[in-house]
Amino acid sequence: MSNEAQFQETLQKALAGRASEEELRWLVEKLKHDEQFALTEEMAAILAIHHSNIPVPGEAKVNSMVNAILDTDKLEPTLPIPSKAPVFTLWKKITVAAAIAAIAFGAYFFWPADRSGKTGITDNSSNQLNDINPGNNKARLILADGSQVLLDSIANGLVQVQGQTRIAKEGEGQLTYEMENSTGANPKSEALLYNTIVVPRGGQYQLVLADGSRVWLNAASQLRYPVAFTGKDRIVELEGEGYFEVSPDASKPFFVQTNTASVRVLGTRFNVSAYASEDWKTTLLEGKVSVTSGPAQPSDGEAGTTGSPSSFILQPGQQAIIAGSSAINSPSSKIDVTAADIDETIAWKEGYFHFTAASVKNIMAQVSRWYDVDIVYKDTAASNTVFNGRINRSIRLSGIVNALKQGGINCSIQQKRLLVYP
Repeated sequence: MSNEAQFQETLQKALAGRASEEELRWLVEKLKHDEQFALTEEMAAILAIHHSNIPVPGEAKVNSMVNAILDTDKLEPTLPIPSKAPVFTLWKKITVAAAIAAIAFGAYFFWPADRSGKTGITDNSSNQLNDINPGNNKARLILADGSQVLLDSIANGLVQVQGQTRIAKEGEGQLTYEMENSTGANPKSEALLYNTIVVPRGGQYQLVLADGSRVWLNAASQLRYPVAFTGKDRIVELEGEGYFEVSPDASKPFFVQTNTASVRVLGTRFNVSAYASEDWKTTLLEGKVSVTSGPAQPSDGEAGTTGSPSSFILQPGQQAIIAGSSAINSPSSKIDVTAADIDETIAWKEGYFHFTAASVKNIMAQVSRWYDVDIVYKDTAASNTVFNGRINRSIRLSGIVNALKQGGINCSIQQKRLLVYP
């Protein structure tokens, strides 16, 4: 076997988490004496994921290897180290240690689910010219009178007072609604005023509603909601995806309405994904929700029973799914309930892409929204292979492309498009 072939084979074993201690040592030595080697941006970003303490294959072995690299007494180079400044030698070792950790962890974060996918070839040079930054905190607020505010272009502080409610931008990426303490004020006598927050592709935003409920909105989403909840129900309308932490109030149930279904809440933490042309999903982390397909009827009390085809009461750790977009506004749409993958569901809120048996189209839909790029398939049919993976959303698009290639998805950046090849 040629030296190059051996390197490629050992590298692939490291990516799959199957390399032995001896093989990792051999690979590290090769990297240590490659004068052209440099730690790429996407490797550094993948390393940042490690703080989340997600178990990975061979983690103890890799940690031991990294420690060995940083300890000259445990890992001596096979060739003499040139007489250079000690600082250079130290940083060279730290760089190699970080690189091998990124390599070993990287495959866990993105790899074909059956582990049989072919490793893609990374081409950093072709991506740098077309690179695209990740999404950030940005949104547009539509006030009750129809006027609009670009939230990412204004300073922190008071935005406006509507009725008896103060609207303020609190820190980066957060909007807060708070009732004023007006003497003799009676919120119930006020007319119901609505605001809408629109989060574009490549954006995300948080808001605290007037009742103290917190909402995180994903890219390409919008939420319409009252400035103050003055009626017997708390009703908000969602398009796209939102994570909710609802303030409990048994006398005033909370409803999330979408085109496909509604969610009735008493006090809980849950995620709703209601993107057009994708499966509708509600995932319950804590508390209790009732999911009803079709148009919502807030005043009718708690939705149906477990056996109903159009409604279901979720328990923590469960996910309700309505397949496709054909179910919109259909009261008979079937709700499937399954055990939820919580890590996958809320990964976007925590700053990651997390895929479990995900199709190429599912992956590309998320990438498209977060990086505000159009996806172009250079083949009529997407791959039937499914993928598992976890990638930091803070890296530039070239880093995502390299991770996808390592998983066997061949793609490239062309201006504001991501081309996907067979």
